[in-house]
Amino acid sequence: MNLTELHLHWRSSKYQGRIYRSYSLARAYRENGKNRKEIKVPLGKLSDQEVIQWKNLLMTIKKDDAFFTTLKDIDVVMHFPFLDISVVNEAWDEWNLDKAFVSSGKKDVDLSVISRILTINRCIDPVSKVQVSSWYSKSWLSRMLNIAQEQVNSSRIFRELDAIEDRKEEICDYLYNMLLSRMPDSMQSVFYDLSSASFSGSKCLIMKWGLCKEGYTNHVVLALVVNKDGLPFYWEVLPGNTADSKTIVWLVEKLKKRFQGITCTLVFDRGMVSDENLNMLEDTDIHYISAMDKNQIEKLVDIDFMAYSYLNHEIIEKQVDDLPGFNKLNQNTWYREIKNETSRRYILCFNPQLFKDQRNARIKAMELLSEQVNTRNKELEKAKNSRNIQSSKDKFKRLISKLKLTGLVSIQLKKKKIVHKTENGKERIVNTCQGIIKWEEEKQLTEAQKLDGFWLLVTNHNEKTGKNYKLATPDAILPYREKLVIEDAFRDIKSFVKVSPIYVWTEKHVKAHFTICVLAYFLNRFLIMKLKNKPAVLTNDILSHDSMYECLSECMVDLISIKNVNLKAYKISTPDEYQKELLDRLNYSHILKTRSIKAANDSLK
Repeated sequence: MNLTELHLHWRSSKYQGRIYRSYSLARAYRENGKNRKEIKVPLGKLSDQEVIQWKNLLMTIKKDDAFFTTLKDIDVVMHFPFLDISVVNEAWDEWNLDKAFVSSGKKDVDLSVISRILTINRCIDPVSKVQVSSWYSKSWLSRMLNIAQEQVNSSRIFRELDAIEDRKEEICDYLYNMLLSRMPDSMQSVFYDLSSASFSGSKCLIMKWGLCKEGYTNHVVLALVVNKDGLPFYWEVLPGNTADSKTIVWLVEKLKKRFQGITCTLVFDRGMVSDENLNMLEDTDIHYISAMDKNQIEKLVDIDFMAYSYLNHEIIEKQVDDLPGFNKLNQNTWYREIKNETSRRYILCFNPQLFKDQRNARIKAMELLSEQVNTRNKELEKAKNSRNIQSSKDKFKRLISKLKLTGLVSIQLKKKKIVHKTENGKERIVNTCQGIIKWEEEKQLTEAQKLDGFWLLVTNHNEKTGKNYKLATPDAILPYREKLVIEDAFRDIKSFVKVSPIYVWTEKHVKAHFTICVLAYFLNRFLIMKLKNKPAVLTNDILSHDSMYECLSECMVDLISIKNVNLKAYKISTPDEYQKELLDRLNYSHILKTRSIKAANDSLK
């Protein structure tokens, strides 16, 4: 009996005034030019649900790939990461990043393919270069790219790292021109900073041992330039221990040489400010915005800051609106232009939140000093051996300096003798001391906190139209306040992209590693920008790429085995509503219709 020839047939009958339906499986055929029907399987009375089930069964069995099985015969053999990888892969294609890597046409696996694989891995599941080939073979990426797993091996990856570094300047050119074309407004201000990355080995020539943000360790320095949206377009890897302030001249020369006719405002942190650097920048066509160190404010601003000694951190929100001479930019920034005889513009800013934070930090430091002096005194009272007075004095001084209370407090030492009895009953004298805190007069405290909340911006945007600056004061302040984008970039690269520790050591390999990390950050940042541009209902709390990837990662491609018919097939896990909404917000819903599934299934036949 061929089930594909059958359909569900019914006939009605009447009994005691009620109409009943009786169902059967029937085969339709033609005989002598007439339609005939042959009852094959009587079914009798069926419920509405049973009718639906039989209709679905008969409809499904007519499909070419239909068969009967049981739950016991179905095995899920393997899972392949799919949806998170597909999203990053789509972002790579949206920026046409393959074009940043020139194809020679002579390689069976192009440099752009290896770069794509390394970048996607760095976004999703950062591993060492040796482990990338294993990760690649266990993901769906090999089917998406149609590149055999054995072609992406460790030897090829390490060879291509040299080629990636050789293409680094062209990659920067490509990103710069793409950003300038797609997002011209975001390129009006660019942000520059440096950070360090530690090593796991000791062979790299550009690695240096020294103090960095991770402490004393082997490290190199990453110099990074990003646009207003935080998307990077230029970077360099410098030897460890490179001082921030020594890189500005070098950077400007690099930018002007690399990007002909570049017009933008360079925004950088106060740690890079020096007269030499500012003078050099003023001799170029590049504008800058930065801030001066706190200890330079009084030298550059002809204001008696003691006039603001009445400000109180407990009521500053009420007082700040009446700050004499200042204009309000937003709830965290009040400002005033500072007249001077130079070509530079100085803008004095006041941040009430910074004011509160600095006052509270000083109060906490004072409390902590008292606690630590008391703890130290208890240790000195229990001393079993005599203590060197000068050594104890130096330790207290270092404590004051560490808590940034120098000039506000001193610690006087009072000598003390402690008598200990030995085991044989003899007395032994131990010379020790006790620290006594001496707070300075109120005027010293007033002097120390007079600059709380103030910061000084410096820029060479001094062009005027009539009496007014072309770049209005608020427009000069905002880019510096927005430099958080580059701080986010370093935090992201070091925390989520996992630039450290570095497991390669030749100079080219180390620099190529950073290029891959920066490209991964570029895609991460771009994807989050897309999410923020489209409202959400279910996924409002997904605000970072790591939480986005975590949500998407649960949608995989499964290899399913059906034992009773000796069949294997690939199938995408059914995406949930959260994953569907994320794809909709990214405009990537189409990736669920990937052709790679059909191609993979065809290869199993």
